[in-house]
Amino acid sequence: MTLEIADLLRNAATWGQEFPEPVFDGVFDVIQSRIVGQRHLKLVLRKPGGDLVIDAIAFFVDQPEYWLGLRQIKAAYKLDINEFRGNRSVQFILQYLEKIT
Repeated sequence: MTLEIADLLRNAATWGQEFPEPVFDGVFDVIQSRIVGQRHLKLVLRKPGGDLVIDAIAFFVDQPEYWLGLRQIKAAYKLDINEFRGNRSVQFILQYLEKIT
C-alpha cells in the first residue's frame, strides 16, 4: 500500500474491459468518515493493529449516512493515487463495503 506500488499498478498495463484493474480486499478500522457532495463517502482507514492510515473514497453510495460512525468495515478496493494541490498520496477507490458488527 505504497505510492510506489500504486504507481507501478497504474503504469503496468492498459486496464480495460478484458483486462480489469486488480481489486484487493481487507478488514479496516474506520478512523474517520464523512459525506462528500451528496452521495460520496470519504473515509480514513487503518488495518487493525497497524500504523499506516489510508484515505479512501466510495462514489455514488446509496444512503451514505448509513456508513457514518462505524468502527470497522470489510472493503474491496482499487489502489489509486490521489493528486491534490501538488501532493500525491495513496488512496483506495472503494468498490464494495460491508459493515462488521
